[in-house]
Amino acid sequence: MELKQEWILPDAVYENPLLKRTLLGLKYYGILLGESQRHKKLHCFRGMVFTLSMVLFNFTQYIDLWQVWGSVSDMTANAATTLLFSTTIFRIIFFYCHRARFNSIIQVAHVGIERIVNDGWTDEQSIVKKNVRYLERLAVVFWSCALVTANMMCIYSLVQYLMYEGPAGAPNAVPVGANFTTRFQQFPTPILRSWYPTSDGKDGHFLEIYLIQLYIMYVGQLIVPSWHMFMVALMIYGRTECSVLNHRLCYLDRYHPDTGATGTERHPLTVNNEERRSLIIDCIKRQARLVSFTRELEQLTRAAVFLDFVVFSVLLCALLFEASMTPSGVQVFIDVCYITTMTTILFLYYWHANEIHACADQLSMSAYSSDWYRYDRGTNRMLQIFILYSNRPVKMHAYFISMSLDTFLAILRASYSYFTILKQLTN
Repeated sequence: MELKQEWILPDAVYENPLLKRTLLGLKYYGILLGESQRHKKLHCFRGMVFTLSMVLFNFTQYIDLWQVWGSVSDMTANAATTLLFSTTIFRIIFFYCHRARFNSIIQVAHVGIERIVNDGWTDEQSIVKKNVRYLERLAVVFWSCALVTANMMCIYSLVQYLMYEGPAGAPNAVPVGANFTTRFQQFPTPILRSWYPTSDGKDGHFLEIYLIQLYIMYVGQLIVPSWHMFMVALMIYGRTECSVLNHRLCYLDRYHPDTGATGTERHPLTVNNEERRSLIIDCIKRQARLVSFTRELEQLTRAAVFLDFVVFSVLLCALLFEASMTPSGVQVFIDVCYITTMTTILFLYYWHANEIHACADQLSMSAYSSDWYRYDRGTNRMLQIFILYSNRPVKMHAYFISMSLDTFLAILRASYSYFTILKQLTN
């Protein structure tokens, strides 16, 4: 396998304050490659093995779903993770098909952050630092939620196996009155529902199945949070660039202090129009880059986000139904964490796409807030052109689906509606 140069990221990208932590997970998985990274082909091979493992396991999940078709409780227990793995696999394969475009947009974000930092303006640097801290807090919360959910599933299945006492009536059966252990008299289920050739005699193969699923779960724990935080980091870069542009438009006079006739004092009614025009031209270029970046990000996310729009209502409905039917308090806790994680994934995309749109909508007002009344006619005409252009909405879409909070709420409402219908049918 020959590695193309556009597949390899410069080492400086991994040191970018906004991107470095979000890219590490994808680098460990084997999707991203570094310039000075040794054994690049081996890292690519590891990523392909992980991806192939997930594809094969997801295939066994669909076989199990087909086998239990018609049993609502079994289908809902299978559906959530099956759909999550399917959307994750789709994202990875999409990345492999568009690796150069993803690497290109990563470098655009890196260059943009470096430009802001190197410009030396304290206010703009503070905006970058504020967004970096925000991303770090967001990553801690999301990773914690995802890891707690996945590891609780792994631990709970193992505890069930270790406390399994055999069926009631067997010589080693637990007395019926022992409430804590009777819940484990039924043979414990694996971490996830899936099909295996030994499914008919699974009592003797639990550990083998458990270890296979444990491997898959840890691959999933690496790629799912890493991927979503990576995409959110790109969205936060778009918001950061837009915030910096808003600040620059509002305070154009701070970037090139005006001087009066003596060269040392400001005059309230005079301005260096040549300097103002250069600043406005720079803002126009920044806005054009922001629009181009947002459009490319939309192109790279719309297929996966549209798939999420289609399946996440069913996914959340399945989790709600499973939580409402299970008698185990631990399983209810796992389901609640699972629902929280899935809802957070949706929220991250729609919230930050909405943030880019809201921030871009402020550009015209920020330009109007400048000291335009001091400019000459030519400079004002240039500012008016910028305002007219900035009135075009910078809004992300997943094909015909608008990425906004209204769409996010619509998915949640649909999930709850499906859940109530399912409950009524089963009752």
